[in-house]
Amino acid sequence: MVSLVPYDPSFLELSWQWLNDPEIKRLTHTADFTREDQQKWFDKIPSLEGYKIWGIQHDGEKVGVCGIKNITGDDCEYWGYIGVKTMWSKGIGTMAMELIEEKAADIKLKSIWLLVLEENVRGRKFYEKLGYTKEGQDGILIKMRKHIHP
Repeated sequence: MVSLVPYDPSFLELSWQWLNDPEIKRLTHTADFTREDQQKWFDKIPSLEGYKIWGIQHDGEKVGVCGIKNITGDDCEYWGYIGVKTMWSKGIGTMAMELIEEKAADIKLKSIWLLVLEENVRGRKFYEKLGYTKEGQDGILIKMRKHIHP
């Protein structure tokens, strides 16, 4: 079973490890950051407007992180990753996306958009399978969107 749980210091530590894995760092298009940068970001989460973050658990194991940001009255931007690479391609991402879509529908949003690297063919196919369609492209980033019906 997959659940979205509060993002706490244990997820912060795991995120440090996950986002410093070269493959995950590349696929998530994550800029370099220090532990100090990360702690400052974590400390300001409660005051961030239009931003929600969760840890992803699978059968009680912490496996990833996801959230929505840039929340407007109509839409939001999704972001997330499965940090435990042995859990890739096991349906966890699909279940997490379904939970994110439910959360977006609960706050009456009409669509969710995301950015994915052009070279991340596996990621693009994953989002397409879930009903996201290409809306545009800015350099190496493709913008995809899915309309949801709250």
